[in-house]
Amino acid sequence: MRKLKFFLAVAALAALGACAALTAVPADRPGSDLPAKARYMPYLGPPIDSFTWMMHFDGWEALSDSELIVFMGADTAYYLKVWAPCGTQGLRWAHVVGLTSSVGGTVTARLDSLKTQGVNCPISEIRKLDYKRFLADERAQHAAAAESQPH
Repeated sequence: MRKLKFFLAVAALAALGACAALTAVPADRPGSDLPAKARYMPYLGPPIDSFTWMMHFDGWEALSDSELIVFMGADTAYYLKVWAPCGTQGLRWAHVVGLTSSVGGTVTARLDSLKTQGVNCPISEIRKLDYKRFLADERAQHAAAAESQPH
């Protein structure tokens, strides 16, 4: 009986680990003089119900106490809005964030949560970020700024 209880406890912990991935690495993304939210908003698509992920993301950037961008690779990113505020101090002060996935690798608005600081923050909105276009525009702006500098 003890072995069965131990096995069930280990299985439960493994299942919980499969439901959320955490990252402590904020994204190292192109900078600008504009606040992050203003830089990203023109590149957001319409709200979507869900997105699929492989239990890993490359980084994140807080836009406010209840909004962030999660980067899922070299050219894929999503905007997430959670019920505000997320945690006692909001997302701007979070060191680690994670996502739950209730349905096999799919993160669903109004069903799944952002996890930070021991708190689950329900996701109220998901939007895909046109990250390729964002990066192209950032590179073009940097190139134009470099050309306008006196040599």
